[in-house]
Amino acid sequence: MSTTLGNVRVFEDAKHPAASESPESVPMSYLWALRLVLGFQFLTAFLRRYVNAPAKMDLSSSAFLGHKFSEFYPHAIWPVKPILFAIIQHPYTTYGFLTFFSFIELLVGLFLMTGTLTKLAAFGAAALGLMILLGAGWMGTSCVDEWQIGTVEGIAAMIFMFTGSGRFGVDHWLRAHWDGKIKLGRFHISLM
Repeated sequence: MSTTLGNVRVFEDAKHPAASESPESVPMSYLWALRLVLGFQFLTAFLRRYVNAPAKMDLSSSAFLGHKFSEFYPHAIWPVKPILFAIIQHPYTTYGFLTFFSFIELLVGLFLMTGTLTKLAAFGAAALGLMILLGAGWMGTSCVDEWQIGTVEGIAAMIFMFTGSGRFGVDHWLRAHWDGKIKLGRFHISLM
């Protein structure tokens, strides 16, 4: 049995396919493209450093990405500013930090693209976006890219951090075998 409210049909019969669909899953089926693009952006950030322009990861190169931290430092916002200070003072720490940061971008990108542990990957993406945002501070129009990365990728990541991957991802298959939650003390944390 169904009732029509304006242009919306409400199914009261639980056996009807539309009545059994979770309201949370329907919108997610439309967001797979956003998840794919967001993951691709993080994956290509890694690939740009290690495949397209390996000089960005060479300490002796003028293209070394660590030099950008010196530009960011005066404008950085706490809590990133003290981290940048420590990184700038020790070039090998800079290389280690960039390697770690790049590896996280690789994992976040792959996990978002495939919809694997999506909430965890999205948390990583939101954290990376926030760190870029706070690290760049506000340098006027010379820093628009970092602000776009931090805000757009951060907000998009938060969508998946709270909703997961929906039907089109590895998480959908994993749910048949595991509830996707871990327990840390009193907290039950959903990873997908």
